[in-house]
Amino acid sequence: MNILIIDDDPDARRTLGKILNAKGFEIEEAGTGAEAIRSCGGKFFNLALIDVRLPDTSGLEVLKAVHGINEDTIAIMMTGYASLDSSIEAMNKGAYSYITKPVNMDAVLVVIEKGLEKQRLSMENKRLMQELKAANEKLKELDKRKSAFVANVSHEFKNPLAVIKEDVGIIIDGLAGDTSPEQKKFLSAAKRNVERLIRLVTDLLDISKIEAGKMEMRMENFDVIVLINEILANYKRELEKKDISLKQDIQKDAGAVWADRDKISEVVINLLNNAVKYTPSGGEVGIKLIGNENEVCFEVSDTGPGIPEEYKDKIFDKFERITAEKIEGTGLGLPIAKDIVELHKGRIRVESPAWKDLPAGRQGSRFIFVLPRDLKKREYVK
Repeated sequence: MNILIIDDDPDARRTLGKILNAKGFEIEEAGTGAEAIRSCGGKFFNLALIDVRLPDTSGLEVLKAVHGINEDTIAIMMTGYASLDSSIEAMNKGAYSYITKPVNMDAVLVVIEKGLEKQRLSMENKRLMQELKAANEKLKELDKRKSAFVANVSHEFKNPLAVIKEDVGIIIDGLAGDTSPEQKKFLSAAKRNVERLIRLVTDLLDISKIEAGKMEMRMENFDVIVLINEILANYKRELEKKDISLKQDIQKDAGAVWADRDKISEVVINLLNNAVKYTPSGGEVGIKLIGNENEVCFEVSDTGPGIPEEYKDKIFDKFERITAEKIEGTGLGLPIAKDIVELHKGRIRVESPAWKDLPAGRQGSRFIFVLPRDLKKREYVK
């Protein structure tokens, strides 16, 4: 441990230095502020004992210069009783402590020991923070590579799967020759599995694009009521098949938004898919649309089993599944929906239970997302 003693009294420096040297410290001395600053410029000192009054400058200026050279050096001010206020001022400016003259060596050693322990902990903390920063940068790079890899693989999978789906469809429709009912049964199952794989690959591709900041946004002004009606038209058959009723609460003058129409459609479809998926036969799915001058609010609700309280903060996490039921899905739909909404500077949340007086075992859920009416007013650029 290196200690620099800065004092214009050579006898005081020599006496203090001998005692500290006997305790195992390496000692250097400086009689002026200029000498002290030159010494600190060429060597790291663990600790500096600085007299408040020096012949060429003040101890406060030396303190500032020492910390400017290396902030890890522990500075302890030395003062006579008449200069106590100066030492307190020095502590406010970064000195660790002060000792009074004539010095009490037992007290000095205690202060030095505590100062060096503080330094050790501070430097250890810096080292750990540097290691953590380096590890974090490495993780970011690995995550970036992972996203690029997933995007490339997903893209390579998507085209062949689309071709397989199309070819199987041609065979089912009899365009490539007659097929037996049993063959159509197996082909239909194959087609459903291919479609599921396509959905999985599409979700992975979307996630990787969002993580890489490469999700393209095609902004346009569109009527939200027209969009909702187009989406609901595709659900009529599925709702009838499951004997699920549809409750609509659409504000007639909900108006238009400036957004990516396809992406917002993807969010609504994802929420409706979940609502239909988890609502049992005889249940109800609801969709609500309201707007004001600044925002448009979408709500999709169901009468399903609901979402346990402990999962409400997790359902928008990637790959998080909130049900133990064997229902197909990637766990990516809600995270993608959340990312899309936030890319539009909107917000999304879930409420559960969403309905009152439901049959036993059901609580229902309500997903609500809000979009700003016109992102152009926010100088939105993507």
